[in-house]
Amino acid sequence: MNYLYILSEDENDDVFYKGCIEKITGEHFELIPRRIRKGGGISYVRKHLPLLLRDIKFSGYIENTFFLIALDNDRSPTHPDHEIQRFLNKLPKKERIKTCRYCEIENLAKQILGADRNSWPISGAIAVPVQMIESWFLLICDSKKYENEKSLPIFAKQKSELAKRFYAPKKPSKQLKDLCADERTKLQMNLKKDFCKYCANSLIPDKLQIISDSFGLFKTQVIDWFEQK
Repeated sequence: MNYLYILSEDENDDVFYKGCIEKITGEHFELIPRRIRKGGGISYVRKHLPLLLRDIKFSGYIENTFFLIALDNDRSPTHPDHEIQRFLNKLPKKERIKTCRYCEIENLAKQILGADRNSWPISGAIAVPVQMIESWFLLICDSKKYENEKSLPIFAKQKSELAKRFYAPKKPSKQLKDLCADERTKLQMNLKKDFCKYCANSLIPDKLQIISDSFGLFKTQVIDWFEQK
């Protein structure tokens, strides 16, 4: 049996990430959830991540045990190139000064567990979907409609103030959560948890990594877990 510590934004996200990891590895995992509050963001991860990492450090090596830290990108610079996003100049200053969330998480992990990831007591991975976990959902559900993750909307909801300002004077198009709601309606799934399970079950890892660099980065880390054993 394999065990998985997970720190994510939502318990439904846990369901999806567990399914992803099982698809990538072909192994079964028992989930040990440690989630941050919904919409907590990077500041909340900074608060709760050290607690998880210190537990891992003091527990030492535990056979067949791994951890995952997951947080949406939300228009931050994308890892590893940290390229300036094409839409940045149309966003308010608070958005423009964001830093790479992958680096934020990895740096915290290295401060506590050590600079060499290969020396960590147990193997871990960082998932930062661009721009949100819903981006991966949409690419899984309808990869023919969307060329890649960069062709997707960048905001959560059509009605958000950020989206309204970005698209002004035009009305915003449907955004990530809106489009996922349409997919759920099409599939007659009222519960997000059921939709997360569906997406995990429908996932073809090798296919998604071609159209989503952020998923490819996540997948590579997970594969390394078993290559290091």
